[in-house]
Amino acid sequence: MDSDGELRVGSVERQRALDLLADHFEAGRLDSHEYEDRRGRAGDAVTRGELDAVFTDLPGLEQRETDVAPAPGTGAGSPATTDRGKRKALVMGLAPFVALAGFFLTGTWLWFLLIPAAGVVMRYLDD
Repeated sequence: MDSDGELRVGSVERQRALDLLADHFEAGRLDSHEYEDRRGRAGDAVTRGELDAVFTDLPGLEQRETDVAPAPGTGAGSPATTDRGKRKALVMGLAPFVALAGFFLTGTWLWFLLIPAAGVVMRYLDD
């Protein structure tokens, strides 16, 4: 590869970019139309260059570039974080099915409260 701009980005980098855009929007640097446009471009980004283009006129780009793409083996791309994310996705993916099975077995709708409860528990366990 000739430059970092040609490197492909993954969902973690795109999500961090979306979070950073939300910070800029909350700080008043972007209006709602520009924020939505940049969110779409960041969500559709395939390469690092496409993702960086979303932040060219926003302050703190140098720091945000290192935040968006962590070094291999560190940060959000580390195996421990990836495993935790997989477990979280598994629990959240199974929660609706467990709730549905509980509903059919017991006949009470209260099982469906398991879905948001699982989300809250997973959120606090993630911190």
